[in-house]
Amino acid sequence: MRRTVRSLIAAATGVAVLFGGPAAAAQEAKQPDFTSAAWSGAYVPLQGETGATATLKLRDPETVKGVKGAIEAPGKAERPVTFDVKPGEAVVTGRWAIGANDPPGDWKLTVTVTRDAPRDNTFSVKVAGKQSITDASVTPDPVRLVKGKDVEVKVEAAVKGARTVTAKLRSDTTRKFYDLGVMALEPDGHHRGSTYFSDDTAPGAWTLEVYATRGGEALKGVVPFTVEAPAAGVSRKATARVTISAAKKVKQGRSFKVYGKAYRGAKPYKGTKLRIYFKAKGTKTYKLVAYAKTNASGKYTRTFKAVKDGYYRVRSLATSKTRGALSPQRLVDVR
Repeated sequence: MRRTVRSLIAAATGVAVLFGGPAAAAQEAKQPDFTSAAWSGAYVPLQGETGATATLKLRDPETVKGVKGAIEAPGKAERPVTFDVKPGEAVVTGRWAIGANDPPGDWKLTVTVTRDAPRDNTFSVKVAGKQSITDASVTPDPVRLVKGKDVEVKVEAAVKGARTVTAKLRSDTTRKFYDLGVMALEPDGHHRGSTYFSDDTAPGAWTLEVYATRGGEALKGVVPFTVEAPAAGVSRKATARVTISAAKKVKQGRSFKVYGKAYRGAKPYKGTKLRIYFKAKGTKTYKLVAYAKTNASGKYTRTFKAVKDGYYRVRSLATSKTRGALSPQRLVDVR
C-alpha cells in the first residue's frame, strides 16, 4: 500500500484569461489546475540536507505552458521548488531541499501554472519529523535456557519516523546471533518481533540491536540483556536454521512465492515439514496459513496470492534429535 503522505488540496486562486466569451471564462475559473492533492514523503533529516519531493497531477496538461513553485515552512522564508515538466504529461514532481534545522509540520506549497496566464494553486504538504528510537526491550530478561526446549524471546521497540525497523539479538562474547528481520508495526504504534533461543545458546551478556531506516538514513539503538545457561545442561540435539525470502512489493491479486532453505547443522535439512505463518499489518497475531516440505537440497517454496500487507515467517518444530528454528520476519507490501 502507498506509504506517502496525502495532503488536502486547497482551493485554487487567481483568474485565468481565456478566449471564448464570459461563460467559458467563468466555467474555466471554477476548475483547478490539478486533479489531485499533493503527495509527498518529505521528512526532516537527522543531519545536513535531504531532497524532498511533492507529486501532483495536472488537468489538461496539453494546454500547460509552464509550472513553477515555492514552499514555505512554518516560521521560515519561502524557498523555490523545481518542477519536472514534460510536454503533454499530467504527472509533475516538485523538488526542494529540507535541512536538519527545519521544522516538521504543514508546509505551504504554492504552484504557479501558466496556460494563457499564470495562476497560483496552494497545497499543504506534511513534513515528518526526525526519525528516532525512543525505547526498546527484551522479554524475558534474563533469558533462562531450558534443556531440550526452545525459549521464546520477544522484542519491542518504540520508533518514530522510520520506514523500516529491523532487529538482531547478538552475543557479546561469541559470533552467535538471532536475526528477527523486519519488526512488525502493531496497532499501538510499537514494533515487535520474536524468536526462539535453543538450549545451546551462548550464556552471558547479549545485546539487542534495533535498526531504523528511512531514505538514506540509518539509526542504531542497543539494549543489553543476559542469557542464563540451562540448569540441567545442554541437550545433544542438532541445531537448525531456516531462511526466508519473498518479494518486497507485490501488486494486489498477483501471485508471489515465499521460499528459502532449512539447515540441520551445516547441512541441508531435507524432507522436513515447515510451518508458514502470516500476520496482517496492523494486527497482533500470527496465523498458520500453509505447510511446506523441504526437498533434498533443504529448499522449500509456497505460492500465495497478494491480498493485504503483512508479515511472513517460517518455523521448523523441534524433534527428539533436532532443535526448532524460526526464520526472520519478512514484510510483503501489497500495492
